[in-house]
Amino acid sequence: MKSSISQLISFVKYLSALSLLSLSYFASAADPVSTYIHQGKAVSPWKLQVGNGLNWSIPVKNQTGETERANLTVKPAKKSTKGDALNVKWLGREVKNQWGGNLLNDSSLTINKNKVDISSVEDLAAINFDMRVLRKPNKVTSLTLRCKYTNKCEGKIVLNKLLDQMPEDEWSQLTLPLNCFNPDGEFDFSQLTDIIISTQGKLEFDLARVDLVALPKGHKGCKK
Repeated sequence: MKSSISQLISFVKYLSALSLLSLSYFASAADPVSTYIHQGKAVSPWKLQVGNGLNWSIPVKNQTGETERANLTVKPAKKSTKGDALNVKWLGREVKNQWGGNLLNDSSLTINKNKVDISSVEDLAAINFDMRVLRKPNKVTSLTLRCKYTNKCEGKIVLNKLLDQMPEDEWSQLTLPLNCFNPDGEFDFSQLTDIIISTQGKLEFDLARVDLVALPKGHKGCKK
């Protein structure tokens, strides 16, 4: 990526000094164009699924799901009231193939099954995760935005240093400008279809909300 991870870390630290209430939300909680998870549940028609190399598409039902071999599990959690968040936990298990590689590959939590056009706010908005980190990652962990339902159209940010900056066992915000996912100008924000968090390692967090928030006035995200 043209923008460095240090630029993102500085941005996250900058936001942590602000009240999140000062970042205006683009729409109501029920609007699937700008809100993808609300109170621990996918905003319809968005769906949640988990997967790994043995099966990439296992639906999360009633806030509960697990990958093949149970390396990644999802269950209800609590922020203010029971079930208003999700607990997402990676165990870091591996299943070796005959060449010593990991058959499971990355295990992933995915928000998908919908397509929205957010191209008009690419340079004005950030994707925001209202989360509580319970265990920080011990291997490469990525957040991927995908367009057009294909891995040929995607933008990716490695989260490790960003998650390492966040407090443990405390609700906080991970906020990433949309244009940081599009350094080469080839990502099509008019056809956003997937939001994916993945790792082969250990990681655990509670997640209450995923949505778009406005960038602070005058902030250009990853654009110079």
